[in-house]
Amino acid sequence: MANFQFTNEHRMSDVGNIIGVLEKPRLWVPESDYPDYYYWLEKVESELGTQQKRAMLAYAGAVPVGVVLYQKHRTRHNTVEIKNISVSPDQRGRYVGSFLLKNAEVEALNSDYPECTSVVVDTKATNTGMVDFLVRHRYAPAGVTDLYGLGAGDDILFAKTLGQQ
Repeated sequence: MANFQFTNEHRMSDVGNIIGVLEKPRLWVPESDYPDYYYWLEKVESELGTQQKRAMLAYAGAVPVGVVLYQKHRTRHNTVEIKNISVSPDQRGRYVGSFLLKNAEVEALNSDYPECTSVVVDTKATNTGMVDFLVRHRYAPAGVTDLYGLGAGDDILFAKTLGQQ
């Protein structure tokens, strides 16, 4: 049985652990859905260093197994944007993703961005595992669009008022 630890407190030396989780195979995320993913990871590394992006990281023992990346929305000043939810497939059914998401919401509301009142996240319309996950966590569909314009299919935008149980 794994001893899980969750934290959003990171040193620069921890950024490699976060990127490491994001580079591995992840639950619910087909690689073909995000053709510029590895380019995006390069940006994430520097944005974590400047704290433009924040991360809630899960460890099983000393091994990083999950991460939720979030930031203040660039145009909606009262909104937190979840940029990525990743969990190692070998942790399926352990509620790692649920715990990470809930704690990212709480930290965003209480510590990181106390002026924010809502949270948004997107996923591919074809990613039924993530769609189901978000609906179970009380996210409501708020629109469908090809958000990134990369020809990888439609994205569903989800929204939630912070503080909802």
